[in-house]
Amino acid sequence: MGFYKTLLITLIALCGFFLSIELFYRTWLYFRNCDEVCYNTAFFTKLDALNRNPVYGFLAADPILGYSPVDGTFVVREPGWNGAEITIRQGVRINPNFVPTSPDGPILVVGGSFVFGDWVSDDETWPAILERRLNRRVVNGGVSGYGPVQAVLRADHLLKVQPYSLVILSILIVGDLPRDRYVNFSRFYRPAVIREDGKPRHTTVEESGRIVSETFACAHPWIPELFFWSHIAKRFLLKLGYDGRCNSITHPKAATVDESLEYLIERFAALPVSKAILIQDPRYSFGFSIDEARKIRDAANHHGVRVIDIYDSLRNTPLIKILKNGNEVFADLIAREIAPIAQ
Repeated sequence: MGFYKTLLITLIALCGFFLSIELFYRTWLYFRNCDEVCYNTAFFTKLDALNRNPVYGFLAADPILGYSPVDGTFVVREPGWNGAEITIRQGVRINPNFVPTSPDGPILVVGGSFVFGDWVSDDETWPAILERRLNRRVVNGGVSGYGPVQAVLRADHLLKVQPYSLVILSILIVGDLPRDRYVNFSRFYRPAVIREDGKPRHTTVEESGRIVSETFACAHPWIPELFFWSHIAKRFLLKLGYDGRCNSITHPKAATVDESLEYLIERFAALPVSKAILIQDPRYSFGFSIDEARKIRDAANHHGVRVIDIYDSLRNTPLIKILKNGNEVFADLIAREIAPIAQ
């Protein structure tokens, strides 16, 4: 009994010691992250130190694209979504409350979360609003977390299912282009653009999976999960490539962003349909994304692809209007811009 009593006391003392160190470190992080006012009390009130993105039920693994939407009706109650309704039919998001009557050919829009419509319900996405403005079918082929090359691969797949009169590729400035260098998103693998033998190509999902398996913490997630409460452990886990769910592991042979952009435009220009690139600038990037937008325009012009850049139209739009009616503003602008090419 004496041995077990000593062991118990030692374990309690060690736990107390580690908890004290953790509390001290959290306090240091709290004051270190203070600006003029200290308000981020999550360092004390939130037990989980790892910021793990939720896995949404409307996404499932795909052997070619990495992951894609699955058919069904979903209500997302995660923070920020406010019970948004998601309706997926034949692999794309639809607005079941509106049926266009125009006989004109459908328009396909592909891209990431801004196209898909994270945080809003089916009738509030900008493709759904554009559909109402045109009274014409606009297929929402966007998928949360997609990189532009991944989106073009999806467009190529959807074009084999049915013809479209126009394909619009949305690229969100600042956030989208680097995604093509990553081999994973949440628990899913994804194609990554790499440079091999002097030229770029995209990996298969299987190849990307092997890269993830070579990252020890990501291949054995139950180990870092044992330390989910510790900011001290988080600091070391980040150095091992684990950020809570290993969301963005860069391929060791990843192409540069400029190389990925050139590869992207070449793939998109080769699609056998009328096409356009939509450059979307989040408000926070205004004034900081001119160079990236210019590179996209130059590459697109070189390959004869039309560009729709919302920056010039939005920079003079009152911020309050964008915040209140952002998707409607986007849809109205796009409706005007595509009129000459969407016949």
